[in-house]
Amino acid sequence: MVEYRSERYGRKSRLLITAAMILAVILLFPQLSQAIRLDPITDDSLGITDRILESGEGYSAFLYDNSNGLPTSEANDIVQTSDGFIWIGSYSGLIRYDGNNFERIDSTTGIASVVCLFVDSSDRLWVGTNDSGLAVMEGDSFRMFGKPEGLNSASVRSIAEDSEGNIYAATTAGIAVIDKDMNLTMIDDVMIRDAYVKDLSVGPDDMIYCVTLDGDLIVLQNKSRVCYYGNGAISDDTLRTVTADPDVPGRFYLGTKQSQVILCELGTTLQVVSDIHVGPLYSINRLQFVDGRIWVCADNGIGIMEGNSIQILEDIPLDSSIEEMLVDYQGNIWFASARQGVMKIVKNRFTDIFEKYDIPSETVNATCIYNDMLFIGKDNGLSVVASNGTLNRLPVTSAHTASGDPIDIDDLIEIYDGVKIRSMLCDSQNRLWICSFSDNALIRYDNGEVTRFNTSDGFTTNRVRMIYERHDGTFAVAYTGGAAIISGDTVTKKYDVYSGIGESDVLTINETSDGRLLLGTDGGGIYVLADDGITNLCTENGLSSDVIMRIKPGSSGDIFWIVTSNSLAYMDEDLNITTINQFPYSNNFDLYENRNGDMWILSSNGIYVVPVDRLLANGEIDPVYYGMDNGLPCIATSNSYSALSEDGDLYMAGSTGVAKVNIDELEESVDSIKISLPYVDVDGTRIYPDDSGRIVIPSSAKKVTFYCCVFTYSLANPDVIYYLDGFDNETTTISRDQFGTVDYTNLRGGDYRFVVRLCDSHGVMGEETSFVIVKEKSLGEMWWFRILMSILFLMMMALAVFIYIRKRTEKFREKEEHDRRLIREMTEAVANTIDMKDKYTKGHSARVAEYTELLAREMGLSKDKVDMYYNIALLHDIGKIGIPPSVLNKPGKLTDNEFMMIKSHAMLGYRVLKHITVVPELAAGAKSHHERPDGRGYPEGLVEDQIPPVARIIAVADTFDAMYSDRPYRKRMDFDKVVSIIKEVRGTQLDNDVVDAFLRLVDKGEIRKAEDDDGHGSTEDINNIHKRQDKEAAAEAKAENEAKSDSAEKEAEPQEKNEEKPMDDESSDKE
Repeated sequence: MVEYRSERYGRKSRLLITAAMILAVILLFPQLSQAIRLDPITDDSLGITDRILESGEGYSAFLYDNSNGLPTSEANDIVQTSDGFIWIGSYSGLIRYDGNNFERIDSTTGIASVVCLFVDSSDRLWVGTNDSGLAVMEGDSFRMFGKPEGLNSASVRSIAEDSEGNIYAATTAGIAVIDKDMNLTMIDDVMIRDAYVKDLSVGPDDMIYCVTLDGDLIVLQNKSRVCYYGNGAISDDTLRTVTADPDVPGRFYLGTKQSQVILCELGTTLQVVSDIHVGPLYSINRLQFVDGRIWVCADNGIGIMEGNSIQILEDIPLDSSIEEMLVDYQGNIWFASARQGVMKIVKNRFTDIFEKYDIPSETVNATCIYNDMLFIGKDNGLSVVASNGTLNRLPVTSAHTASGDPIDIDDLIEIYDGVKIRSMLCDSQNRLWICSFSDNALIRYDNGEVTRFNTSDGFTTNRVRMIYERHDGTFAVAYTGGAAIISGDTVTKKYDVYSGIGESDVLTINETSDGRLLLGTDGGGIYVLADDGITNLCTENGLSSDVIMRIKPGSSGDIFWIVTSNSLAYMDEDLNITTINQFPYSNNFDLYENRNGDMWILSSNGIYVVPVDRLLANGEIDPVYYGMDNGLPCIATSNSYSALSEDGDLYMAGSTGVAKVNIDELEESVDSIKISLPYVDVDGTRIYPDDSGRIVIPSSAKKVTFYCCVFTYSLANPDVIYYLDGFDNETTTISRDQFGTVDYTNLRGGDYRFVVRLCDSHGVMGEETSFVIVKEKSLGEMWWFRILMSILFLMMMALAVFIYIRKRTEKFREKEEHDRRLIREMTEAVANTIDMKDKYTKGHSARVAEYTELLAREMGLSKDKVDMYYNIALLHDIGKIGIPPSVLNKPGKLTDNEFMMIKSHAMLGYRVLKHITVVPELAAGAKSHHERPDGRGYPEGLVEDQIPPVARIIAVADTFDAMYSDRPYRKRMDFDKVVSIIKEVRGTQLDNDVVDAFLRLVDKGEIRKAEDDDGHGSTEDINNIHKRQDKEAAAEAKAENEAKSDSAEKEAEPQEKNEEKPMDDESSDKE
């Protein structure tokens, strides 16, 4: 907060007389107090000097010293380079500031004990030291000029530059000139050679004005002396500093040891134009033009000259040994103090009204604008602020009660001394209403006339909280225990617990468009008072709390905003309540909608700003936040009432004072903020941009640290959004005050862009800034080398893969062979178990499997398929396990039922094997190997291609083995006879393709006569065999009947089982 006081040289007495006359007029004619005005909104187009001079508000001062980041509290000079860095010269060395961090330049660079700084037209930083000479910064190093380079003295006090680019350095022993080729010469003049030159300034005509320690004035041009004026020739006071007028050739200003600023003009002779007294400032160290006015830096303060007057900056933390000043690129003003450090004055959208008008800190419950004066209701009284300061008295011309009885009141401010004021209202008739907890419970102030309402006039209590003006011109008053209606000067109606509004205090009142009163209470929710009755809205109706802090109509007119003790909500005209669920803070007090559609929400920890549309959407909310760090001077008081002017100025009632802010003003654009990448650190070594602006990183770089700076010295704290194009897949967002270095490791060789954007607090994105980063490619990243290495790698990989696959294949083959052998042996074991159960078919399963294997191979099936069919064939009769042994091993002819049991072995086998899903053909082989192409098989009567392939093959193998194998009751059939029978049943009982394969195997000799076949096998027709067997079975049965003895021996010959009956499946064949 910056303020000033004004003193006019030679006119003190007249100012005092004028002030006395004005005060007398005010006291004699109190009604003139209406003409006192609050300060207008500051015009954004004004320069920083004009802002301070015009209103004294809208700015804040911050001091940096060794307690809050600055390495020292001694600052001799301050400048800014075009990249945005601020440089501070101190006896402890050179310090650089980026808005976040102060960094002291290592004294090993040769820079120590800095006295003065200068930035030339080429944006080079020049450093004048106390004992190390002059230096110019080149990249991260300094080029030094000392006695070896020709300086008469190593103590440099001031630096300047002429229009030709020559640098002038004032030393304790003369003036040095460094030309554009960096050649140093000393000005060889008898009056200058040994002079202790304290200050230099260059005019628009290249006149060089110099002031010495002794107070002499020397003027140079073209490196030669033009004139010399010894101490006392111009002023009786000792000269300390000089500043040339930047616009008027030959005009310059001198500052003296005491309190004089001397305006001089140099023509053919030197003329003193004016001598301006700037007391109480003394020992002037610097005069500087800002916004067309001269700022004065002195040993005891800072002032602004306007004409022949000086206005002193007051209430600032810097007041001693102010040596230099700077206006940065954002318009902020910086001051360097040799004793206190560095101070900056920045624009602040918030103004501390208490500080500006020197009001002691106190809790404020209400503010109100009345007759362009600011009324402040506090815990212990009333303050009234006008443009010329706070009023001590506010005269009352007449005072009476609402009943008409006169009362003794002559000063409105005095009656509230020690009284807690709860709220205030300026009504539509320009009358001020003040609510308090006192005998003066409700005061109506009408341009000097006071009307008082209290319990004597119909109130239930004198503790009045607030008042609301209704649409019909009446007023609703909230007080402890209820509410009342005032019409004119009469209390016409009261509401309390007996009226149906409960016992809770009424905290806020509003009204619907149809005249229904809305009473927000302290624990009872909302009471809606209508002509037809009272309705209570509470948590059951959508409220999150029954404590209602505020009810306010929305700008659209169709909703009401509700502030509860723990949430925000809104309600439509039909009294439907919606709680805003995702607002990030719960302890809110009040809200105000601006002209831009944003809601300013006052809370216990600051101010939140959210677009109204986002609140109504009731979705995710990311508000703008203002707290103490953003310039907010105080926090809102709970359940307070704040004034909002027609111009958008909000006077927030706070816990320690009043904060003024214009809620309609937009923040400054982030596009004006400078962003710089001055260097990167590569494995401990700094690399600076080349002439084209690129930063080239060596191929050996491992860790790269980006020192990116966002130069904003204001109170704004935008988000920084950055990414490294070519490496990062996503952006990173961080607040500017948290933004520091960014590290990357093991970047590949190639071109990158470090991209930075800023986003202001309202989500508005700034322009993109990018920096080109080139990492040189290593040998391994060269395209030809990578191709060569890729070829070699592929070759090695191919070899390795080949060896690996071969080894793995061998292992897999061994494993596969092991598994295949295991499966086969296990399957053979099961098959042997099956054969063991049927004594007539021993070895049958193994032989069928071998024939199946031969047939499958002959038919061109894969090896895996052949092996699988072999195993399936082994288990084709597994269903016989479910056949009773008495049936399976019956020596005689089977009955029909027994034959059906034998035939069931196919389905029994299917049921056993169907759950083996890995090889579904297992179940198919067991179930369908007795199916026939002509459909006469069992169990399903399938035809041709309906029969699974494996079953067709097993059927041929099974048939062949049934006929060409010995049985206990008969010998095998003749081989040729068997082959001829299989030919006969081709296409009817057996599959054509499988029979053809069988015949090919016979022709090849792979299926041939057994070695033990003696050629005496049966050649009888199979039907004849069947008939003979039937006769023998009948004879046997007859003999058994005749014997009638259990011990009779069976004489009948063994009965041949009918499994070799390929031509008639309806016979008693057990196979």
